[in-house]
Amino acid sequence: MSSSVMVELPMNQMLSWVRRLPAEQKLELWRALNRDLDQAIDRRFRQALAEIRTANQQYTEEEVMADVAQAVAEVRAARRAASSS
Repeated sequence: MSSSVMVELPMNQMLSWVRRLPAEQKLELWRALNRDLDQAIDRRFRQALAEIRTANQQYTEEEVMADVAQAVAEVRAARRAASSS
């Protein structure tokens, strides 16, 4: 027979519990959480990249690069104007 119990703990209680773990168990927990976090970050990055590609698919690379060059020129001009005044 298998059963499970779900317990919700406030963050401060979880941290207190984790701090009492032996170093090896903390390391094991860190490795597991690190893998989870890496996967979550990778998933969010890929999703954002796909959304950017979808939103900008109508623009050519040449158009994008021209806009970037113009923006860089504008920022440099503004910085030069600010430093000379």
